[in-house]
Amino acid sequence: MGIPSAHASDQLTVSYAGSVNDDLGTLQVSARSGSDITELTAHVFSPVTQQEVAVLEPDDFALDSGTAQDGIWRSKAPLQLAELGSYRVDIEATDADGDHISVTDAGTLAYYAVTQFPEFTADRTAIGVGERDVAVEGVLKGKLPGGSEPVVLPGRKVDIDVDYWTVTTVITDDDGHFTATVHLDNAAPIQAVYRHDGDHPGYLYGESTMLQIGIDRAPTRYALQTSTQRIDKGQSVTLTGRLEKETENGWEPLSGVSGGILFGPTTDYNDVVGGFTTNADGTFSAQYTPWETGFFQVAHQSDDPFVSDGNAHSSNVVVLQPAQFLDFAALRTDFRTVHAEGHIQFENISPATIKVAVQYSPDGTSWTTLRTVEATWDGTGGYGFAADLATKRPGHFRAYFDGGDAFRTVTSASVNVGR
Repeated sequence: MGIPSAHASDQLTVSYAGSVNDDLGTLQVSARSGSDITELTAHVFSPVTQQEVAVLEPDDFALDSGTAQDGIWRSKAPLQLAELGSYRVDIEATDADGDHISVTDAGTLAYYAVTQFPEFTADRTAIGVGERDVAVEGVLKGKLPGGSEPVVLPGRKVDIDVDYWTVTTVITDDDGHFTATVHLDNAAPIQAVYRHDGDHPGYLYGESTMLQIGIDRAPTRYALQTSTQRIDKGQSVTLTGRLEKETENGWEPLSGVSGGILFGPTTDYNDVVGGFTTNADGTFSAQYTPWETGFFQVAHQSDDPFVSDGNAHSSNVVVLQPAQFLDFAALRTDFRTVHAEGHIQFENISPATIKVAVQYSPDGTSWTTLRTVEATWDGTGGYGFAADLATKRPGHFRAYFDGGDAFRTVTSASVNVGR
């Protein structure tokens, strides 16, 4: 009876060999077998001479993760090699069943120095109209494979990138320190970058943290004035304004800025008045005929990145809705009573309660309210009212309606009544 062959998945296999990502001088090997892997040996070869430069014996490895049958082994200590570069790695493996394999070119030891910028700062976080230069400084270090603490890297070229484009290149001093000044015309990210240097092979690409430099936008303000604060419906009102920006010398006019004007009772319910462009002295004006009480809103978006957007609103312009007396009559009914009546009309809207004062004047110039009555709709096209007035005196009578802040204040024609 023959002996069954081992299943393919139980065969001794080396999957790969290579550097540990965060410690390039440490070698790791991935292998598996149907029985425990008992020995690993690594042979490291120079990329230049192809000669063996280091050997890691079985005692130099320890299981890092997984199991002895399927795991990852790492060298207990980083390799110490004379030169930086990519080294070929051959692996020998033995398992508990006595199986032994030799794998040529099982992987690559990336024996490189990792560059880093532990320090990178700027003297400002934002630029302004007169402050557009940004000074940066930092330190370049390298973590050598097999080393412990990163070491400073003197005499190295460091690119200073603005918005991912290199604007200047500086050289590190004996302490790995560097400084640079860059000019910005807008907000942008700044970064220090170490790129491949033919004079220093084996040092990998490195970049600093990104410093986002913003803009201190000059504040703006509006001064707004209306030609009147109270108009009858159908009349126009003129808005005049002045736009200014804050500078080191105080507030100055902002010319050539375009914006828009709205009018309405709220910020959400309004009408477009039109656009504006400020004159050389920062002023602008617009004329508008409002349909109801409201206020002007003005706003602009600045094309200059160093000047802020802005908005403002005027005080209320009260629009009085139309009102008129259609007729008024007064006559004496007896020697001590005068009967007065009439109609008042509104255009589109009317007050919820219409109060009409019937007034008296002995000479037609100075008036006294004798009685206030409520006008009601009577189907004639107006709101009717009537009052019987106890008065023996002859004189002038009229109707008066106080519209307050919503309607025109109007009076009827006066009627002369004798004894």
